[in-house]
Amino acid sequence: MLARIENALAGVVDAETRRNMRIEALAALALGPYQAAMGFVPVVMRRLGATPELIAAYMAASYVGFFLAPFSARVMPVRGAHRTLAWYLAASRAVFALAGQAVTAPAMLLAGLVYTFLDTFPSPAYTRVMQLIYPARARARIMAFVRMGMAAAMLVITPLAGRLLDEAGPGWLFGLSGGLGVLSALLFTRLRVPDGGAAGLPHRPLRELWPVLRDDRRYRVFLLTVTAFGLGGLIAIAFYPTVIVDRLHLSYAEVGLLSTAQVVAWLIGYLVWGQLMDRKSGIWSLRALYLMMGIIPLCYLLAGDGWMLLPAFVIQGLGSAGIDLAFLAATIELARDDRTYEYAALQRSVIGLRGLFGPFIGVWLAGMGIPAHVIFILAASMYVAAAVLMMSRVFRPGAAAAPAAAPSSVPSPALSKE
Repeated sequence: MLARIENALAGVVDAETRRNMRIEALAALALGPYQAAMGFVPVVMRRLGATPELIAAYMAASYVGFFLAPFSARVMPVRGAHRTLAWYLAASRAVFALAGQAVTAPAMLLAGLVYTFLDTFPSPAYTRVMQLIYPARARARIMAFVRMGMAAAMLVITPLAGRLLDEAGPGWLFGLSGGLGVLSALLFTRLRVPDGGAAGLPHRPLRELWPVLRDDRRYRVFLLTVTAFGLGGLIAIAFYPTVIVDRLHLSYAEVGLLSTAQVVAWLIGYLVWGQLMDRKSGIWSLRALYLMMGIIPLCYLLAGDGWMLLPAFVIQGLGSAGIDLAFLAATIELARDDRTYEYAALQRSVIGLRGLFGPFIGVWLAGMGIPAHVIFILAASMYVAAAVLMMSRVFRPGAAAAPAAAPSSVPSPALSKE
């Protein structure tokens, strides 16, 4: 029965791929409560008295690890890097478990800086792992199947999380969900990565990132779309909790109901986008995703009660599932096989750079007297700009890819599958 469900959702795969898929699906299931709890952090901070500036600082802090991601290859071992990645993730979730004891918003901010750094700093290794353990013909569907387990767990936990926060505060929720997150990370160590895979991450010098950026016009434009899309999400993000708490006066339980709708959409999104990306491409999917997510800030602009935020939460769920898959798929589609790590590291660094400044742009604009509704409209415009860039002719079939980069003067270990 299980095999039939797997074949229907992820396609027919070999035994080794199926084993890895099941292990990662189990890890994702354990990760669901952690991800559900993470979604409440900005609202918890607002309840603790955080200003929009402090919430913006939390959002920016969560991107420090992305910005420094290109350096992660220097600390990953040549063999067994996926296990090192798992220990980073376990440490991150352990810190999150303790963050629930924070009694002030600045303390929550400090904890957030630590656990998000540990979670995102080694993230390029994850892209390489996915490339190596799953076949290209079914990769998006497999990743979608795995994440559906996480979304299913979130569907169960999210409404309970809101009630638990109302009745007991964040200590219990963060502690329990963080503990399950640690278990998820330990399960990740059971994956079998081919010899010379992430198991053998290239220890190339950082200067080799520059030829990728210089020579590959498609990837430069792609990174511009990543930047515009991210700014669309970040410019207004510090003001979303103020709409929820100050304008609409929603309780944790009510936020939990909206978040439950988001998780249902997220679950459906993985199923839909995984199929679409394997049939079309990550590039094609991003065009639709960018346009769709531009509706979110407009919902906050117009919201007069909690139900008017329902479309925003649903679109956020559908879009988050798609972006999760499409960014990874597009990077693998655009990268040369022996430069996947460098392409992923560049993408993570750009995500980090925009994330360090993006949340403050809206705050700075508000400080200059720009009203919130203008900030929401600007955010929607950035999503549209990203979609327009994604329609550039450089992404059309047959467009030239990057030329091969010159070999480094510093030798790197050969990867058996490259």
